[in-house]
Amino acid sequence: MLAILYFDVPLALFVKNHLYANTSWSKLTSEMPDLLLVVVLLSMLASLSVYLVRSRKGIYDATTFFCYLVLWVAPLSYLSKMVLKIAFGRINTRYWLQHPDLYGFYFFQMRERYDGFPSGHMLVIVAIIAAVWRFYPKTRPFCLLTAALLGCALVATNYHFLSDVIAGTCFGVALEAACCRLLIRDPLQLPCDR
Repeated sequence: MLAILYFDVPLALFVKNHLYANTSWSKLTSEMPDLLLVVVLLSMLASLSVYLVRSRKGIYDATTFFCYLVLWVAPLSYLSKMVLKIAFGRINTRYWLQHPDLYGFYFFQMRERYDGFPSGHMLVIVAIIAAVWRFYPKTRPFCLLTAALLGCALVATNYHFLSDVIAGTCFGVALEAACCRLLIRDPLQLPCDR
């Protein structure tokens, strides 16, 4: 709520006025392809392959459980972001910069360009990162750095407001935790590669 009330608008305007004053930055960030679906499909394919090989050999360790979890988390996070974007109907940052009178949420209205909240990239990537965090504790600094850099990049390119990024992060962590709880009988006894 604090980000929505106090930080979103000033931060988006700061990015517009300072970073987008550089035409190279503006051109570079406006032509970036959206590869989120590709990331989801590749992570599912890789997880399915590793899981099938290891489970057929009777190997049930951290890697096997990790792949099983990612096999579910990746598509569920992608579907969740689609549903949540429709539910919240928040105008995306770049469109808002052209129409500042439209700031806000338009719940369940399914309008074009009203798909900013939560950040789907943060939701999906953080859900996968949370699985890595759970099963491979040694990677936690890298996980934090990756999530922080992604969040900063989404704000610095005016793809999202700060609150979109925060919400995507929270939804991603919650989704991974729920999937782990539902899919793995006793998550406290998980084998971890420490």
